Amino acid sequence: MTYEFHKLLMLYKSHRLTFPVENLLIVEGFPSVWWLTQMQLPNVVGLIGWAMSEEQAKIVTDLVSPSGRVWVIPDGNEAGVKCAHSVFEHLGTSRFIQWSRLEEGKQPTDYPGGWLRERLR
Repeated sequence: MTYEFHKLLMLYKSHRLTFPVENLLIVEGFPSVWWLTQMQLPNVVGLIGWAMSEEQAKIVTDLVSPSGRVWVIPDGNEAGVKCAHSVFEHLGTSRFIQWSRLEEGKQPTDYPGGWLRERLR
């Protein structure tokens, strides 16, 4: 038996969430998920790259209540901009989305938890 991994068919750590959630944080990779979770920011998932697929958008739509909010916190680089645009493209008509844009060259792991919590108000 051979198992295949298709990163566009899943969201990293989505299986750990109890849905529906009111706020969901979407980041690009594993380290950002780990960091935000350690900083006690709940409901964080990772795209495992910068592109969101239709399948991932369906997972998010099922996770986030219709009145909920999706926070996109991509890296502060060109891939991060592509990531935010990809999330808006796939979810913009079904959920409220807020892009928390980081400084150029920075990642969520470069910021302390308190600073991040303040940004997400």
